[in-house]
Amino acid sequence: MMAKRLSIIFTLAFVALCGARASAQEAAAVKEEEGAGLPSVRLKALDGKTYDTAEMRGEVVVVSFGATWCVPCVWELKAIEELKEEYAGRPVRFLWVSIEEKERTTDRTLRHYAKSNRLTIPVLRDEDKSAFRQFSNVTRIPLIVFFDREGRYAAPAHRGMSSDITAYKQMVRGRVNALLGPEVKEPEGK
Repeated sequence: MMAKRLSIIFTLAFVALCGARASAQEAAAVKEEEGAGLPSVRLKALDGKTYDTAEMRGEVVVVSFGATWCVPCVWELKAIEELKEEYAGRPVRFLWVSIEEKERTTDRTLRHYAKSNRLTIPVLRDEDKSAFRQFSNVTRIPLIVFFDREGRYAAPAHRGMSSDITAYKQMVRGRVNALLGPEVKEPEGK
């Protein structure tokens, strides 16, 4: 009877030890895949190129999610275009992502929207909102996210936009300048 109990105890201890070892191996495998599961944006743009924030190392990347029907998105895009000019020559990249389905907003319509709003930044599509959902489970746009110079998401995201473009640009400048670090000269705010 005692031998049977000891056998059960040893079996349970062995199973627990194997389970702990498997969990440790799984954790190590996840850690080994640097960046696995971290938010990133990899989408195709209207220009045919694929943009991947994880591959834009060396640059701070600012990604704005919006839609053609969103009035505050127009204000935000004006601010983003002005900031793009301010940061010209610095390691900062701006991208705009439409979260609209192609059935609702065709590529042709999106190109017209970009042209009429004088967008010079790449226009990407996220019609299934898979990239967007990494940063928000509520569709409130515009939504702007930041990635550091190592290609990592720099939380938190910023939702919404008021008509106060000056205050919005100050917020974005503050985030971008912090991600650039002290060695990169800050642009003068307007």
